[in-house]
Amino acid sequence: MGNLRIQFDEKEALRYFGARPGDEQAKVTVDRAFLQLRNEVQPRNVIQQWSCRVVQGSEREKGRVILEEGTEFVSSGLARHLEGCDTLLLFGATLGARVDTALRRISIRSIAEGAAAQAVAASLIESYLDQQEVLWKQDLPDTWQYRSRFSPGYGDWDLTEQQKIFRLLNCPKTIGLTLTAGGIMAPTKSVTAVIGIDRSGKMPAVAVESRCGKKSKCAACGNVDCPFRQEEL
Repeated sequence: MGNLRIQFDEKEALRYFGARPGDEQAKVTVDRAFLQLRNEVQPRNVIQQWSCRVVQGSEREKGRVILEEGTEFVSSGLARHLEGCDTLLLFGATLGARVDTALRRISIRSIAEGAAAQAVAASLIESYLDQQEVLWKQDLPDTWQYRSRFSPGYGDWDLTEQQKIFRLLNCPKTIGLTLTAGGIMAPTKSVTAVIGIDRSGKMPAVAVESRCGKKSKCAACGNVDCPFRQEEL
């Protein structure tokens, strides 16, 4: 991991693992999985800031978010989430290929430990993104308001739109992140997303994320039945 130490959120990993409160065996299994993964993590990220125009949807067509160079993201959910924004951060991040190798190795040895390792890796990529958001926003004005992260696959934003993000960020070259023909990212513990920026100084009607990043990302997702859905903070 070099000089970067990603904070391990044990509670989040246990939630992904599906552990019940007070399950000490699950805690031991998750902690053991973390010890096996922590030296395999090689996080990388790429980020760009774009001016954008948000067009809300109607009964006849979906909403759109149009970047200054012409790329259009088609999603009514994304358009609602970015209402009031004229700028966004577009980014990709990965834990690296060595994590995938370690996950396969652990899963072959033990199904339970493999599931725990998957949960740990999921928590680590989220922690990494949280840390990076703090760093990204340090270089931007304090008066700006931010939306929570929104990724392809959330709500009605089709997963195939991820191809547009890969093209803009040149993910294979910048961070070694590729996309299969079936739309699967490799390495698998990776994320692409946008963060909307409202520079008006006005408090928008939609939920926003504070600079400290405390807003639940699940608030942006329309899948209310997801077993990993978090309560809003």
